[in-house]
Order: sequence, then C-alpha cells, then structure tokens
Amino acid sequence: MKYSVGITNAKRSKRMKKTKSPRSKSFDKAFTPSSLTKFKNFKKYNSKNITKPKQGFSVRGNKRIGKGKDKSKKIKTKKILYVSVGVIFFIGCVILIGIGIYLKSLQDSLPSPDELTERSSEQTTQIFDKDGELLYNVYGEKNRKFVSIDHIPEHTKWALLAAEDIEFYQHKGIDYFSIMKAFIQNLSAGGVVRGASTLTQQLVKTTILYDVLGDEAYSQTYARKIKEALITMQVEQTFTKDEILQMYMNEVPLGGVNYGFQAAANSYFDKDVEELTLAESAMLAGLIQSPGVYSPLYGSNPDLAKNRQSYVLDQMTKNRKLIGIDKDEIEDAREEELVYSTKKIDITAPHFVFYVKQLLEQEFGTERVERGGLRVKTTLDSSLQQIAEEEIVKGVQAASRYNVNNGAMVVLDPKNGHILAMVGSVDYFNIEDPRVDGNVNVTTRERQMGSSIKPFVYLNAITQGYGPWLLTPDINEISFGTYKPVNWDFQHHGAMTARKALVQSRNIPSVYTLQLSGIDSFLQTMERLGITSRLDPANYGLSLALGTGEMKLLELTNAYAAIANSGVINDITSILEVTDSKGEVLMKAEEDTGRRVIDEKEAY
Repeated sequence: MKYSVGITNAKRSKRMKKTKSPRSKSFDKAFTPSSLTKFKNFKKYNSKNITKPKQGFSVRGNKRIGKGKDKSKKIKTKKILYVSVGVIFFIGCVILIGIGIYLKSLQDSLPSPDELTERSSEQTTQIFDKDGELLYNVYGEKNRKFVSIDHIPEHTKWALLAAEDIEFYQHKGIDYFSIMKAFIQNLSAGGVVRGASTLTQQLVKTTILYDVLGDEAYSQTYARKIKEALITMQVEQTFTKDEILQMYMNEVPLGGVNYGFQAAANSYFDKDVEELTLAESAMLAGLIQSPGVYSPLYGSNPDLAKNRQSYVLDQMTKNRKLIGIDKDEIEDAREEELVYSTKKIDITAPHFVFYVKQLLEQEFGTERVERGGLRVKTTLDSSLQQIAEEEIVKGVQAASRYNVNNGAMVVLDPKNGHILAMVGSVDYFNIEDPRVDGNVNVTTRERQMGSSIKPFVYLNAITQGYGPWLLTPDINEISFGTYKPVNWDFQHHGAMTARKALVQSRNIPSVYTLQLSGIDSFLQTMERLGITSRLDPANYGLSLALGTGEMKLLELTNAYAAIANSGVINDITSILEVTDSKGEVLMKAEEDTGRRVIDEKEAY
C-alpha cells in the first residue's frame, strides 16, 4: 500500500512529538508541522478513492484546473468553427465560379432574342392509319393571322393574363417566388412535376427554344429551365411588355391549326379579334392550357371548354381591381351563350384522331405534340372507319321515328384490343343541335348502356354455378321489394330458360338473375372485364340488370371482345408507333398476349 505524507490537524502533530522515533533530528527539523501545513489535505489513497474523482476539477497543489480545461475546450471549438466556415466559404466560391462558367457557356450558345421575329421553323405532327394513310396534320398548314396589339380589346388581353400570368406587367420575366415553390415541390417529389413559367417564358418555350435545343426543348430538366430563363431575361431586356404580349397573342396555339387570337376568332366565332366579347375572350384564353383537350371544336373533351371559361372569369373577378373590369360585366359574360362557327377542317375520323392526340399529350406533353414534328402510326382501318360512319348515319335515320338523334360505334379486334374504327357521333361537325353535340365523343363518355348489359348479368350467374338452363320467371305478378320492372313490350311469357330470356332480351328474367347471383358479384365480374366506372349499388340496385349503370362504350366493347376471345382480355390499343422528326422511335406498342379474366367454358 502507498502512503502520502501529510498532517491532518494540530493534535496529531503534538502526539507525533511525544512519540519516540528513530528518525534523525535533521528530518524533524526539515519537516516541522508548520512546514507541512500545505500538505494537510493529502490523505491515504487506494483503489477505492482514486476510481471516482470529483467531477469538474482536480487538485494540483492547492489550485483547481477545471475552469482551465473548459477554457481550452472553448478555444478548440472556436478554431474548428473558424476552419469549417473557411472551408465552406472556399467550396461555395468554387461552386459559384463553376455556376458562373456554366451559365456563361450557356449564354454564349444561345441566340439573340431578335430571332423571335425571324424564326420560320415548322414541325408538323402527323397522325396516320395502320396502312400509312394520313388522317390529320396536328400542326398542318398553320392558320395564323398577325394582328397588332392596338387592335386587341383590353378585356381580351386581361382574359389572357388572368388565365396565364396576372402579374405579367409587374415581374421582369421570371417569377422567383413561383420558382421556389416549384423547386420545393419537385424536390419532395423526386423529379420535375411542376413548372413556374411566366408568359414570357411560355413565349420563349413555344418559339425559339425548339430552334435552339431541338427535342431537348420538351425535356423536363433543370438545364433546359436554366436556358429558358436566360433567353427569357434577354427577351425582357430587348422588348417592351406590350411587344412581348403582342408576339404571344399571335403565336399561342388555340386548337386545330389555329395559332393566335385573330385566327382563333375567325375559326371559332367567324369574326375578327377586335370584335370578341368578354365571354368569347375568356373561352379562348381558357384553352391555352391544353387546346387539344378543351377546344369546343377540336378538343377530345370539348364539354370542358365551359369549365375553363368559368375558371378565367373567376380569376378576372378575383383581380378585377387590377384589370379594371366591372364585376357585373364579368357576370354577364357567364350568362352569354356562345355561338360557334361551323367551318370544317380537313380531317379523317376526327373523334379517333383527337382521342389519339389526347393520349399523345399525356405521354409527351401538349407542346411536343403541337410542335414537335411527331409521326404517329395508329391502329385505325380507314376502310372500316368509313363503313362505320355510314352505318351510324343510316341507323340514326332509320330510328328517327323513335326520337333517336345520335349514335356511336367502336370496332375492336378481339385478338389484340386494337381500335379499328371509332365513331363518336353521327356528325362531328354538327355542333348547333344540342341533341347531337357532334364534337363530343360518346364512345369515351359514361352513358347508360341499356340491354347491352344483359349478357354480362347471365355471364355472372354462370360464374356462380348456374347455366343457360336456369329457369327464370317472366310474369307480371313478380316484384323485387318496391322495385317492379316491366318488359320492353309489356308482354309476359311465363317461365323460360336463361338462354331464351337473353335471346328475347326480357327484362324481368334479367333482374331475377341478377338478384339470384348477387349485385356485388356482378360488379366484380364487370371490373375484371375492364369496366372502370364506379357503379355504386346504392344508387342503382337491381336496375343494374337493365343497364342503368353508366359506363364507357369503349370499355364495354372490350368486355364483349373478351367473351369473343374465349375469356382473354387485351388492353385497348390505338397507337402502334411514334417517331420523332429524325426518325427515332419514341414509343412502340408491344405485342399483347392478353390475360385470362373468364374461364374459357364460361365464356363459351
């Protein structure tokens, strides 16, 4: 054991004097109590009292060193902090220099904004049938008529700005706040899902950007956005706001082959742009987001044009103090009935073409479809299309005495799901008769399908273990709770097999069979057959057996194709191949072997 030399108190010192010790006098003289006072805090120590030192300080002589260590730590922390800041600052400078060099190289590669007034590139997207026969030029021979901004009404200009860029006259071409919001949203999504384009950026993107970048102009990348922003800033420095707005209003695509408000005013309303009413201006401005979808004359969903007009008028109401248009004038525009021109365009199978165009826009974006020079080969058989159109006209005429005014048809190849013909209405160009509303593609709208549903009612029963021999009642006395269906001819033929009831399209046996096999089971069968409409049994009940549930004719036709194909269904296909202006294949339909959704014996 080790000992430390020390004296704990005076009494102990006295006792030590009395005790005889072999130590020499010289030792006693050298180590008197008074000289050992400074060691009085030293004690005997061992493993017990050295394993747990007091926290925060230690003793060396008679001084505490805890505070010294704290000070040393603070100095060390400051040094690390200073070094870190210096390193970060250096890295930041390197990054900024790199960005500057990159931006300078981009700027050197960009053209002068003066090219906006000199550009002449034309890139026509063409849609063909399966044999290469041209159906439609999306870009075609542009119908563009230049008009000075002095001849454009104020309410037309403000309708456009309300729809696309209400702060156009306030910003310098770039909306930094919107860019930041878009950046955060894209960052959280892991990709580019939102843009923040001002009207000037849209003008650049739809004009000279393609001339400079080619197909890169349509890519959703940050590099492309940076180049677009640089050109935009050049444009803002070169032209006045009115000059930019004038160029935009003469360049913007507005459906069909119409570019600019003057051409659109002629095509839609058979008038000049300076004659447009507020209601007409708001409708045209609302098309800019996606004319291929919203156009009341050339869009795939023309019934949505009214919704877009309402949106623009809502924005004008919200910003009426800025635009200086009275609220009553805006409300009057909501009530105004729009009368469209009946001018025809050069197009074959218009409903099918605009159906395909909508699919292309979903895949490649509106701008690329409108201006990118795509070559699109479709599944359409032009000879079958002509026959289908003629038969629809004959059928509607023959049934006119039953108050039938419109008709539609889909022809599919059951082996692969290819659309061979699509007739969306009896006359695409008949937009004056609301009973026809020719631009609307009935084949892609949810409609009640009537007795064409009955085969699937019996198919569902067969999947539940019943068969064509099922005995069904066709009697007047039967009812299903409060629901009492009647036959189309108001006749009753007593008990009959399901086979006979289906052949004669009897209503009461069909309802009886649906009750027997179950509504939920029927809905599951329809879903397996590709019907995407949400049919709530609470809204329909057993009347579903008579076709009161709304669904799309295109999907119902494919369900029939599955039965014809022995229970195997294929995805509906309308596009075989898409190539760009250089001939590079962008999309190609893969061979579809289909998937079995119904047992072959049940389908038979």
